[in-house]
Amino acid sequence: MSAVRLAAAALALALLQAPSGGAGNTGGGPFDIPLFATKTAPAAQGHARLVYAASPFGVAVTADGRARYDVQITVSGLSAPAEAGAHPAYVAWAVTPDLGEWHRLGAIANGRTTVGEIAYNKFLLVITAERSAEPATHAGPVVMRGYAPSIWLQTFLTHPLFRGVY
Repeated sequence: MSAVRLAAAALALALLQAPSGGAGNTGGGPFDIPLFATKTAPAAQGHARLVYAASPFGVAVTADGRARYDVQITVSGLSAPAEAGAHPAYVAWAVTPDLGEWHRLGAIANGRTTVGEIAYNKFLLVITAERSAEPATHAGPVVMRGYAPSIWLQTFLTHPLFRGVY
């Protein structure tokens, strides 16, 4: 068997054996995303895991074929709400690479939180400090950010959003 066929067979086997389930699935997912702290919350640490959204077929997709994932975020080192001042809530967002669309995933806190569903192929995962846990749009400073594996070859470190300008 050629190396290409062997690699394709191994990938197919891995996908078939990937755990399914929804927000309660802790058996692993297709992607882990390290979260990087900004100077707004330098003590913050964390990661996110994309887990296949619930589906009777094992892998959930949208009508146009994009994979759907539930997002499990685990963080520590965020300031307690009483210490956070004007921005006592932390909110996770899925952001398109051009920063044009910000999809609110949900409020998070220290520990593990399962937030909303992502159906983007390429996206940034951004956590902001907000005045409320239910903002309609992002307005507070960015405290953590991470990148979907499909975007790793693209850098956004020079964008003003991540230099603390916003």
